[in-house]
Amino acid sequence: MSQLPFSKDAFIESLLDPARLLPASARTDHKLVSPTEEIQRFLKKDLMVNKLNKIDQYLWLAGQPMPAKPLNYQIAISREIAVDERIDMHMVWEGSRRIHLKPLPQYLLDSQFWESHLVCKAPCCASPGEPVCQGQARSRELYKCALGLLSSYMALVQFESDFSIAQNYRLLPNTITWEMWLKLNQQLLKNNVISPGNINSRYLFGELRLSRLNKIYAIRHASVLSGYQLTYQTYGELFYDYLAPLTAATIYVALVLTAMQVGLATDRLGFNSPFQDASYGFTVFAILGPLIGVLVVGIIGSLAFINNLIVSWKFQRQQFARYELSEMRNKLP
Repeated sequence: MSQLPFSKDAFIESLLDPARLLPASARTDHKLVSPTEEIQRFLKKDLMVNKLNKIDQYLWLAGQPMPAKPLNYQIAISREIAVDERIDMHMVWEGSRRIHLKPLPQYLLDSQFWESHLVCKAPCCASPGEPVCQGQARSRELYKCALGLLSSYMALVQFESDFSIAQNYRLLPNTITWEMWLKLNQQLLKNNVISPGNINSRYLFGELRLSRLNKIYAIRHASVLSGYQLTYQTYGELFYDYLAPLTAATIYVALVLTAMQVGLATDRLGFNSPFQDASYGFTVFAILGPLIGVLVVGIIGSLAFINNLIVSWKFQRQQFARYELSEMRNKLP
C-alpha cells in the first residue's frame, strides 16, 4: 500500500474541514458544483495529467528529464509567471517567455486529507507488478500524481528567495512559513517518497515547451487544429503565427533572387547553363511558393473557423438539453 508522504506533525495541523481545503466550486460537465460532493472526481480532474501521459515517450522532445529550475532562475531569465489552475499546464512555458504554474493545493499539505482521500490502502498498491482492479489502479495513479505535484514544488522552491516569490504569487498557502517548508522537504527527502517509482512519469521532466507539445500532439494524434493547448484567442493571432515565418522566408527568397539577377549579369555566370537552370527553377519557386503558403494558411484558418463553429453549435445544443432535463427533474414531485 502507498504511505503517508510526511508525518502528521511535520507540517500543518489537520484541523481544517475538507471544505476549507478545497476550492469554492468546481466544474463538472460544464456546470458549477461543490467539490465536496464528489471529492474523488474533483481530485482526478485537479491532479491527473492524462493528456501528458498520452505522449509520455515523446516528452524528452519538449523538455529535459530533470527537476524544474527554481523560481529565482525563472525570474532571472525573464520568464513571466502565469498562475494557472490547469494541471496539464503546470510547468509549461511559451515562446513569449511565460511559464504556467499551478498553485500548490492546500489539501496536499494536510496529512489527514492524504489519509482520507489520497493514500491507497490496498495491499496491491505496494506491488505495481501485481494485477489490480481498475479502481485500485486509479487510486495508485492519483497518489503518484499528488506526489509528483508536491515534488515539483520541492524543485521550484529550493531557496528562501524562491519561497518569497512563491508567496508573492500565491503559489504556496500564506499560512505556512519557511521553517515549515524546510521541515516538510527534509522529511520527504528522508522518506524517499518522491523517487521516480513513486511519482507520475510526467514529473520526471521539469519545464515543458508548449510549442513542441503542440507539434507532438499534431503528429501523434493528428490534432493540427487543436494541438496540446493552442493559445490563439483570435483568428488574427493564428494568421500572424503562421504568416510571420512565411514573411521571413519571402524576404530571404527576394534576397536570393536579387543575388541571382546580379550573377546572371556577369560573364562567368550569365553563360553558365547549370546556374541558368537553377535561376529558372528558383524563380518559379519564388512565384508559386508564397502563393501556396498563403493558400495553405487560408485553408487552415478556414478549417479552424468551421471546426469552432461546429463545436460551438453542438455544445450549445448539449448544454440547453441538459438545462431542460434539469428543469424537468426539478418539476417532478
